[in-house]
Amino acid sequence: MRRMSWVAGVAVAGALMTACSGSGEDSGGAATGTGKRTGSSPSTEPTPPGTQLEVPALYDTGRGWESAEEGTQVPLPRTGAVAVIQERPGEGGPDEYSLIVLDAATGEKRWSSVAVSPLGPTDLPVIRAMVDGKEYLAAWSSGTTEADAVNRGKEVVALDIFPADSSGDGVQPVHVEVEGTGKVRDGGAGLLVADDGDDTVVAVDPATGDTTDYVVNDQEPPADCPDCSSSWEVRGLTDNGLLMGTSIDIDYDAFWVPGGWTAADLRPKEADPEESPIVQAISDDLLVVDWGEARNSDSIVWSAVDGASGKTLATVRCDGDVTPIDAHLSANGRYLAHGGRVFDLKAGTGVCYERTESTNPVEFQIATDEGVIYGNADTSDGFTSAGGPVQLDMRTGKIKEFDDVNTEFPFGDTAGYGLFWDEATQTMVAYPHAE
Repeated sequence: MRRMSWVAGVAVAGALMTACSGSGEDSGGAATGTGKRTGSSPSTEPTPPGTQLEVPALYDTGRGWESAEEGTQVPLPRTGAVAVIQERPGEGGPDEYSLIVLDAATGEKRWSSVAVSPLGPTDLPVIRAMVDGKEYLAAWSSGTTEADAVNRGKEVVALDIFPADSSGDGVQPVHVEVEGTGKVRDGGAGLLVADDGDDTVVAVDPATGDTTDYVVNDQEPPADCPDCSSSWEVRGLTDNGLLMGTSIDIDYDAFWVPGGWTAADLRPKEADPEESPIVQAISDDLLVVDWGEARNSDSIVWSAVDGASGKTLATVRCDGDVTPIDAHLSANGRYLAHGGRVFDLKAGTGVCYERTESTNPVEFQIATDEGVIYGNADTSDGFTSAGGPVQLDMRTGKIKEFDDVNTEFPFGDTAGYGLFWDEATQTMVAYPHAE
């Protein structure tokens, strides 16, 4: 894949209005809401929002704001805001997409973007990425540019990147074009553009639009696997280069950063070295590793790891079946909900709620700065599907079930506010944490 980049406009930068310290939220795994009607500007009056939902006691429904902005909501926990992605028909061409970003604490508009369009009649995926502690929204598409009746044009992957802490109206994106075909994903410490079977991947710095080409076959294999080059693949991106891994068709099944650390350097003492670890890039340089079974045990060992340094941040052993994996990081970066597991990255500990002979599994959905984690317990018996909302307090270690099965959980929590979606009225409502 050959690379060509250019900046269409300088993104309008504003003061970083972050309400929390530490790292940001999840990877592209945050829940979103979808709006379908327009409405008035969010209310900032100190009166209860008109939309009243059954929510956990952490939130005060007597205060807050609401908005009926049409679009898809994406929380920006590190920035203390929420983005609304709006779509409208293009004039004789592809649909147009624009962003409105609201302050999570007031509902007031922080900034809005110019409209951008995909390269052809297709959707325009938007990725929320966090690099070096700052959030970005990146819209991307692939297609042909500079084509006319005579010229066939060239295949490119185009990205329009907006810093989440911008300000003002008509914010211009950093525009990047990578020549060739491929898809864009959040690699962790940057955006990655890659095409299946291509020997080159392109890393994009969302802050500047600068690109770096990595030739996969030029990467250094780990010292204990000189033949890894016959079956390796890119798993993600760290501050110190690519995160590499192997496919399943060779005996060595692990991951490493070329010229840096390897999985063998990180493996917990209790993990069985004969097991095949699985690594997942979460956000920025945060990784989660499933090490497989512990030595002489059926328990599964999990670790949260800093991808840049290879330092283990937290480790936990879990009994039972593995729940579906969906990662949610608290806005301050301390608590990571990961399927049926929750890590305290500051304390270096974790807890598990998997399916065992005596317990039902829990899939956690949102983590707050206070260490209150919300999720749903799966009480299905194999014949019927059922579940109940639960709350885990990482400060006390206590988990409890909500009496009301209709309790609503926020799709985002930042700046001391929970962001909720009311499907009945197609309204986004924010309630502050109770004092």
